[in-house]
Amino acid sequence: MKKLLSILFISGSTLLAQHSHFTKNDHWRTQNKEFILGIGTSNLLGDLGGRDRLGKINSLADLETSLFRPAGHFGFRFRLLPFLSTTSMFQYGWLEGDDDLTNIPNRRYRNINTRTHLFEFTQRVELLLYCKENFGKRFKRPGLKGLRAKNDALYLFSGISVFGFIPQGKYEGTWRNLRPLNTEGQGLAGAPDPYKEYSFGIPIGIGYKVGLNGYWRMSFEISLTKTFTDYLDDVSGVYYDNNQIEQAYGTAAAYFADPSNGAFREWTEPGKSRGNPDQMDAYTFINISLIRNIVYKKRDY
Repeated sequence: MKKLLSILFISGSTLLAQHSHFTKNDHWRTQNKEFILGIGTSNLLGDLGGRDRLGKINSLADLETSLFRPAGHFGFRFRLLPFLSTTSMFQYGWLEGDDDLTNIPNRRYRNINTRTHLFEFTQRVELLLYCKENFGKRFKRPGLKGLRAKNDALYLFSGISVFGFIPQGKYEGTWRNLRPLNTEGQGLAGAPDPYKEYSFGIPIGIGYKVGLNGYWRMSFEISLTKTFTDYLDDVSGVYYDNNQIEQAYGTAAAYFADPSNGAFREWTEPGKSRGNPDQMDAYTFINISLIRNIVYKKRDY
């Protein structure tokens, strides 16, 4: 009799411990609200530096691996359907560009280097391509074995980003904000208007989420955001008359407008190309996140 009761107990426990896939029931609803917190690294695809060959710039081939810099983020994810989520994300990125890292003569001679603080809010939609979501065992009894809870997912995402950015350059040992210095003559006769300190972008990326238990997950993401500004590195159009820049905006502005050594002045004459206004800037994020499920209820019985 004792042996029979043991068999019945184990059989019943095994049935309760069976897993359920999200496509067969509403298990996904136990994971439809998540807080996200993480760190990562960011990089700029702009006018500065670039690959050591002529031709189209601002492609993924132009990513300078030595300029990956720290980034951080937090956000909230809401799962709308088994295969669809939306996420609100705040991110900080530190972006850098440096002409010293290219061997193309005219770019290296330009000799501009900048850093940019980027503050971004993104609303994105995530399409789940693959999910492995199981309840796992529901009992914590010595000797009782069951399936481990799984919450793994592969997803693509895109959306809309709005961001503020602060390009800076170093002058006499001090970092200076470049936008107020109007380094391409902004505001002067024949020059463009000052650029905005904010812009918009379209991110596209891929991520993989791994469940640790019913409450916690980790994710790895990589994304590229194409923006609607060409001034993330304060470089876009043509050189302006440097004497007029100095008279209007000061010595520091004239230095940042043309920090070359003067060996080939014909390359930096007024009207000569300083950047490439035909291509907008872009940036990348590579992120690792810790994710907390705030819906799942612990069942320890």
